Parts: sequence; structure tokens; C-alpha cells
Amino acid sequence: MTEHEGEQARPKRSKWFWVGILVPVAIVVISATTWVVGYLSSTDNAQVGDCYAITTFGDVGVDPAKTDCGATEANAKVGAKTEGGVACPDGEYDELTVDGTFSSYKLCMMINAKQGDCLVNFLADSVAYQKVPCTDPAKDAEIVKVADGVASDTACEDTEATHLEVYSTPPSTLCIKSSK
Repeated sequence: MTEHEGEQARPKRSKWFWVGILVPVAIVVISATTWVVGYLSSTDNAQVGDCYAITTFGDVGVDPAKTDCGATEANAKVGAKTEGGVACPDGEYDELTVDGTFSSYKLCMMINAKQGDCLVNFLADSVAYQKVPCTDPAKDAEIVKVADGVASDTACEDTEATHLEVYSTPPSTLCIKSSK
């Protein structure tokens, strides 16, 4: 009896066997990656000071896009985040209610602007204000002063402001000259 006569030949596995193994593994990896990326980029992780490109306020079904606070499209900044039906702190916050993947909550949004920025849709009810060049004929507001660290109606007394946006958390006041 030779050395190999006692051994049984192993059947060679077909390429379909490997496809049957690799395809489910790839699906699991892609699904997990998609979930992690979605979790990390959603407003579920919103922190005070994060900026977003918002198109409408109120109840939203889709998360707004988180963006760099210096970007033109970054029109709103998180001032506070509340859960369980808790109201926003005192102030002129625009509310964004999110039925998120992992929880439902309210983002209390502040205008993300600096002195000299101009806006359209400033007085709109649910359409979000947007930053525009001050030469834009559609502009309806200009930020004439930003008082960080101060939440007071008196912060704009020395300006041409026609509207105040006072936020208690974090304390700040925006002095806004509106054309309407």
C-alpha cells in the first residue's frame, strides 16, 4: 500500500462556494459601516456649538447636514439640545424637532452669523434664513453686532438694530437691522 492510497481525495471547492461565503460577509460589513457613518453624522450626536445647514425649522424627518461653522451654508448653531419634551432655554431659538434613529429630541438653534453678515428669509416662519452677500437685493436683514457672553436686551442700544436675538445658553445677543 502506498502512502497516498489510504487517504481519500478531498473534493475541490467550487468558486460558487466562496461566493456563497463572501457575499453575506460583504453585506454585513457594508451594513455595519453604513450604520456607523449614519450614527456619527446624524444630529443624534449634536453638541452645543455644532453648526448645520438648515433649510426648514419645526418637525423634520431628515437630519440636516452638519458643516463647518465658517462655511456660508452653516446658518444655524446648536445652542442647546433637549430630550423628553423639555422646552428650549430662554431665548429666541429656532427649534428643530428630530425623530432620530436612536432617540427623539429638540435642537435649540441659534443664528450662526458674525457682524456684517446678511440674511434672507430672516422673518420667515419655517423656511430657514440663509446667509447671502450684502449686495443681494433679496437680503432682508444684516447683523450689526454680535455680543458673545451677553444675553441682554440692552446689548444693542448703541446700534441701528431693529430686532434682537437674545440667547441664554450659551449667552449671546445678535443685533439685527431688518429691512422689514
